[in-house]
Amino acid sequence: MKIYGDYHTHTYFSDGRRSVRENVEAAIKRGLNAVAISDHGFANPDRYSLTRKKASEQRLLIAEERSKHPEIAVFHAIEADILGLEGNIDMRPEDFENFDFVIAGFHRFATPRRPADFFTFYLPAYFSFAVKPSRDAIRRNTRAFTQMIKRYPVAIVAHLNDMVITDPKEVAKCAADYGTLLEINMKHIDIFGRALDGILATDVGLIANTDAHTPEKVGDFSPLAALIESAPELKGRIVNASENAINFRKYRY
Repeated sequence: MKIYGDYHTHTYFSDGRRSVRENVEAAIKRGLNAVAISDHGFANPDRYSLTRKKASEQRLLIAEERSKHPEIAVFHAIEADILGLEGNIDMRPEDFENFDFVIAGFHRFATPRRPADFFTFYLPAYFSFAVKPSRDAIRRNTRAFTQMIKRYPVAIVAHLNDMVITDPKEVAKCAADYGTLLEINMKHIDIFGRALDGILATDVGLIANTDAHTPEKVGDFSPLAALIESAPELKGRIVNASENAINFRKYRY
C-alpha cells in the first residue's frame, strides 16, 4: 500500500535528531508528496519541545524549504499535549493560526496546569502498563479526549491509548463527528491494533504517520503492511493512501 504523505515528524526543535531540511529531503527521497514538521508542544521542557520563539524560527526554515522544493508540500504542524480531565491542551487561541494543523495526544513529560490533573490523569497513566485502569478511570479518560476534540480544532489525535487508556470507539465516534482524524502511528502500531475493532465500528477517518525522530524513519511505513494484511478494510479509511489533498480541521475565527 502506497502512502503519499507523512504528517508527523520531529526535528531538533524538540526531541528529534536532525533538521527541517533533512526531514524534507528524506521525504522527497521516499517519493512522498507531503511532509509535516510537527514538534512537541509548549507544555514539555523547553529543551525537548517548541517554545513560541522556536516555533517562529522554525516557520522561517519551513518557508525556505517550501521555496526550494515546490515538488513537495511542507506543512508546519505541532504535536500538542492534552493536560487534564477537562480536555485542555497547551495551546492559546492565538497559537492555532500559526500552524497549518494541530496534532494532539498524551505525552508523559508534559506538565499539567493543576495538581488534580497530575494525580487523576498523569500519574495513573505512568503505571497503566502494570495496573489496569478501572472502568471509572477509562470513562474519565474517554471524556477527556472527547472534550479535547470538542473544545479545540485538533486535526489528528496522536497514538490514542498510549499510556492513557480510553474507550477507543467513543473517541473515534466523537472524532468522526468533528472531522478529526485518528492516527495509525508506526511507533505504536500495536496499540492501534488492540483498539482496531472499536475504531472500525465508526466512520472516523484514519491517517498513517511515522512519528519519525530521525530522517531515516521519515516515510518508512513498513510496519503498516502486517496491519493491512490482518484488517484489509483499513485500505479505504486511510486518507493519506490517496494523492488527494487532505482537508485538515483548522482553526477559524
